[in-house]
Amino acid sequence: MKAYLGMIKKINWFFAAAFSLLLFSACGKEGDPLKDTYGYLKLNFTQDNEEIVVKGERTTEPVFSVNILNSAGVIVRSCEDHRELESEPLKLKAGTYSVNASSGENVECAFEKPFYQGSQTIAVKAGHVENGEVICTLANVKVSVKIDDSMNEHFKEYLVTVKNSGSNNGLIYSSAANTLNSAGYFVPEGSLAWSLYLVNNNDIVFDGDVKGVISDIKPREHYILNFKASTGGGEGGASNVTVVVDDSVNDKEQNFEINLNKKPKPVYNGEGFNLSEMQRIPEETQLPWKVSVDAKAGLAKMIVSHASLALANAGIPYSFDLLNLTPAEKSAVQAAGLVWENGEAGTLNLTMDFTGILSKLPLGNYTINLSALDRQAQEVEALFGFEIIPGVETTTLSVEPWAKRAFFYGAWNTVEKPAGLGMEYRKAADTEWTRIMDGFTVEGNKYSVEVKGLEPNTAYVMRTFTGKESSNEIAFTTEKAEQIPNMSFDQWYKDGKHWYANENSSDFWWDSGNKGANTLSEVNPTAPTSEVAVAGEGKQAVRMESKAVFGILAAGNIYLGQFGKTIGTSGAEIYFGRPYTGRPTSLKGYYNYIPKNIDKTKSPYDNLKGQPDMCQIYIILADWGSWYTVNTSEKRFIDVANDPGIIAYGELTRNENTNGYQQFEIPLEYRNKRTPTHCIIVASASKYGDFFTGGVGSVLYIDEFEFTF
Repeated sequence: MKAYLGMIKKINWFFAAAFSLLLFSACGKEGDPLKDTYGYLKLNFTQDNEEIVVKGERTTEPVFSVNILNSAGVIVRSCEDHRELESEPLKLKAGTYSVNASSGENVECAFEKPFYQGSQTIAVKAGHVENGEVICTLANVKVSVKIDDSMNEHFKEYLVTVKNSGSNNGLIYSSAANTLNSAGYFVPEGSLAWSLYLVNNNDIVFDGDVKGVISDIKPREHYILNFKASTGGGEGGASNVTVVVDDSVNDKEQNFEINLNKKPKPVYNGEGFNLSEMQRIPEETQLPWKVSVDAKAGLAKMIVSHASLALANAGIPYSFDLLNLTPAEKSAVQAAGLVWENGEAGTLNLTMDFTGILSKLPLGNYTINLSALDRQAQEVEALFGFEIIPGVETTTLSVEPWAKRAFFYGAWNTVEKPAGLGMEYRKAADTEWTRIMDGFTVEGNKYSVEVKGLEPNTAYVMRTFTGKESSNEIAFTTEKAEQIPNMSFDQWYKDGKHWYANENSSDFWWDSGNKGANTLSEVNPTAPTSEVAVAGEGKQAVRMESKAVFGILAAGNIYLGQFGKTIGTSGAEIYFGRPYTGRPTSLKGYYNYIPKNIDKTKSPYDNLKGQPDMCQIYIILADWGSWYTVNTSEKRFIDVANDPGIIAYGELTRNENTNGYQQFEIPLEYRNKRTPTHCIIVASASKYGDFFTGGVGSVLYIDEFEFTF
């Protein structure tokens, strides 16, 4: 190792910019009152190329941003490029100034983006020449990774992850991403955590087996993580992973050994239940509760621990190694009710039966911590979390209420499904129950059902039952069947030359592209019309026509949200969505479409020229927490197929003349049961109007929108 360390030069490299500041006397006439209060400051920027780290030479001249502050902390001169200050002297009042300079962007972590900074306090005296120097040094911690060729003999894939401890952001050094040989820069706060991911030639994955923490990091330090593989003694050999830290003050080494032919890590299984989920266990349980551990390399330790007074009172120690108990400890644990099979060290499979313990515990929540260590030093932890509940045949678990429907969830607590199993519900104000005896979805001992025909915004109670007894009740209230304001499109107002489908500007829900299209003259591709689907006094509808503005297509459209701004002739910024928490099942209404052939196109839809235009109506429910900003100039649109925030979606697209109003209903396809925060409804006479593609003269009418629940 000393020979290796000898190859690493002492850290003696830093990036610096030296500011030589020359104060010139004021050039004024005799008796000039300014002569005694002002001077001139000439800044000369130089760079000290003395190295403090062997690797990482800077190949370009740095550009420093500079702030000069007076004694009150007020910036008297600022510039992004220090060369601006080299052209002429700077006139300043006599006093004390701070010169602060930096180069690069100060981010949490980044590849190949060092950040340099420095400051100096300079006293400017009238009639005197003052010299000052500001040295900008590396303000980051630098991390490099080296993978020796010997690693390729044993591993076919590897990457190194480095991040500040406690941070969610980090850098991944990977050959696949072309970052393996890159220099990473981190904020010098706390410590750096690193881990190595490996896949050996036998497809065994080592994820987090080799990891470490570099503590007390400081600016200018350069840490080199150097990974080498060497065959050592023992079955399969070993890989010695050496981490060399070069920080100009001392050398630190961290050595790790991993077996090149390691067997898989221990695996836990809950027999008949998912160990990763919280379990609801009836008091004096009849069900078996067993946890098995499969260890291909053989178990060395099996640590069982908890922090429960009730478990301790039942005779279970707070922590013990199940494979290395003294005779007295073993007798006490068995007397408490824990039974196990294959409990000798080196066993390939261990089964722990907790039934005897659980049958004695009082009502409450519990967590048992499990830690399996195999003979190849691989440690895997798991949690066995459970709640002891009243010992009835069934338990009412939860309810997910919507406006006119609800999802009921229950479980039976017996070994076999009890006779007469069902669910029932009633209005909170009523006494008569409505029973459900079939149509259940069953998973293990849990069952659920969707109940329809409920009344919105109404209080209910539900419970499970068997032929023997009823279980605990859960009260719930259905959601409101809320509509969006002015879905009938009867209310309109005009602000200057722009039409809006809202009652007034203070109750603003609907917008369109009118503001962008009306930049020079009143065009209003979207406007009210008396050609309605449902006749009545004061009834109006929406008329959208795709028009040419400056020779570019301006699609007639309307949407929930607000127009942001026009971006030249290349597009616009739009804020899609309004706050809404309802969960409708569909959007219905009326539409009338008269398409023209597409005569205006932009990439990537140039191939559509000459084809019939298409209208589109779509709805999105999402839990983004805010509106969605669309920027047509930057081609930033909603990714309907992949956006994780989208809860439900539905659309209608048509390219034929409807010959008058037709009724439609767009079913909403729900991807999950989360509650939305925002709703988007968009209607457009040209589906690809966002891409300035459509037929001039295509007209879409819409009227009487409504959510169904």
